[in-house]
Amino acid sequence: MRALKITPTGAEIIYIKPELKSYQDIVGGYIECVTLAPGRLAMIVDEEGLLKEYPLNPGASAIAERCIVGDVCIVGVDEDDFTDIPSAVLPALLSVANLALAAYQISEGSVD
Repeated sequence: MRALKITPTGAEIIYIKPELKSYQDIVGGYIECVTLAPGRLAMIVDEEGLLKEYPLNPGASAIAERCIVGDVCIVGVDEDDFTDIPSAVLPALLSVANLALAAYQISEGSVD
């Protein structure tokens, strides 16, 4: 299954098995779903990310329009199932994630 993995340092298209363990391995724990587009897109996050003090994820935060920490995975949604992320939205999501990360790095002084 095609998905978009966004970490605090970048974003990439990945291919994963549509299984709970795959999602848990990506986010580092129990999963929680953040709805991005009802019935179309979801962001899978670690439900205990804040408690675990994961670092801010600027790219995921920009897409979700709320504070997101740690590694996340964006997938497509078809009724009650996760599916391939639609290829039509991939370029836009990658752009938003990478622009938000660049802006964050500049604001933190971590880019020359």
